Amino acid sequence: MKKDTPLRSIIIDDDELSRMILERHIKATPSLELVQTFSSSVEGLAWLLKNDGIDLLFLDVEMPEMTGMELLKTLPHKPQTILITSHKDFALQAFELQVADYLLKPVDFTRFTQAVLNASKKLDTSRTNAAPATNGHSEELFVKVDNKIVKLNLNNVSFIEARGDYVVINTDNKKHIVYTTMSAIDQKLPQDMFLRIHRSFIINLKKIELIEDDSVFMQDKYIPIGGSYQSKFYGRLNKL
Repeated sequence: MKKDTPLRSIIIDDDELSRMILERHIKATPSLELVQTFSSSVEGLAWLLKNDGIDLLFLDVEMPEMTGMELLKTLPHKPQTILITSHKDFALQAFELQVADYLLKPVDFTRFTQAVLNASKKLDTSRTNAAPATNGHSEELFVKVDNKIVKLNLNNVSFIEARGDYVVINTDNKKHIVYTTMSAIDQKLPQDMFLRIHRSFIINLKKIELIEDDSVFMQDKYIPIGGSYQSKFYGRLNKL
């Protein structure tokens, strides 16, 4: 999509006044195109499951039948989302669902514009990450640990280990327990620095101390290289 192409947007909000305000704001924003408006979360979900190509979703949090949070968790492919709410205590939940922003009712146009800008930046980033990997990458990752959002310096991360329904991120001096999946965290890591070498392990290639008997040694620990991962792993090594 070209940068000057408006973001295809929809509204799902059971509050009529809120819908009217959002529609007015969208029409006043050249970078947005309003495709559909729904007053029912169930109808909005059904439409989204049948239609692709939506860039931005304005989603009310408190709705009967199905809340905005429940709707978002149901979607297999999520557009960039801006939550609309009457309460101020959704910041952490918004972070967990990786939404672009959240707005308090009644939605102020200045704040609306900032949220749309945030969503546009996240959309550009996700499209860039979907492209072939380059040497450029972020050296930081934000994770939720014990109801706090912690910033990790990826240069200090040695390896990540799967443990049931959570992963353990091992840094140079600390361990962080994060409730996520290996696949989800693997997608967030720079591919030129990290590599999955086993169904239960992702390692920082720069932290390898030695390789022995199809295992890597780091942080006083031998980590096995799974059979299906060996070809890719050894192909990545700069070796004589």
